[in-house]
Formats: sequence, C-alpha cells, structure tokens
Amino acid sequence: MHQGWSVMYKYYFITMQNGLVAPGICYSGPLPVGAVACTQEQYNNSAYYTLKDGAIIASTPPTLSLQTQAQTLLKTQQSYIMQAYTVYGDETPPEWVSYLKALRAIAGGADTTSTSLPTPPAVAA
Repeated sequence: MHQGWSVMYKYYFITMQNGLVAPGICYSGPLPVGAVACTQEQYNNSAYYTLKDGAIIASTPPTLSLQTQAQTLLKTQQSYIMQAYTVYGDETPPEWVSYLKALRAIAGGADTTSTSLPTPPAVAA
C-alpha cells in the first residue's frame, strides 16, 4: 500500500442462492445487489448474526446434540488413549475404560437419559 493511502472497506451480509447468509467485504465500488451493510464487528463475529427481512439481527449458532458432542469427543479421547497408553503396550487405566464406555453409550444412542457428557479422568503426567 502506498504511504498515505487509506482503504475503506465496506462490510456486508448477503443471502446466497442456497438461502444461507454469508459475510462479505467490498474493496471498491457499491455493495452487491441485495447486500446489507454491517459493521466490522458484525463481520468479524458473523456466526452470531443473520439477515431477516433485510435487516441484520443477532443469531445464536445451533447447539450440537449431546450425541454428536459425544461422537466427536469419543474419537479424540480414543486417540489420546492410543497415544498415551496403547502404543507403549501399557494397559489403559480402568477409569479411562469406564469413561470411554460412557461416551460410547451416548455416542451410539444406547444412553438416552444423560443430559451432559461424562467428566474425563485426570490426565496422566
């Protein structure tokens, strides 16, 4: 950028053809047709805003179900166990086995009564 020049970015939201709302930046010229101007803060935190009737409104991203959270966490915790114990030929501590089984029950749909994920055991030093 040439010394002394300043660029004014125009931030906006626009509804895409598939119905999703996307943020955008215009470096020059007018905003695209259908775009609604927004602040840089709204642009930077676009996951928390959407468009409704041509206006920007606050939005809350959808919450993942407990089952989906358990499925994701189960994969990462299994990987941890493999790296911390299995690859060294060490036996997995019983509290970790119980924890993984509880996660697996939620992830697989066998446990439909839990309202939160189980607390992981202390990590080995």
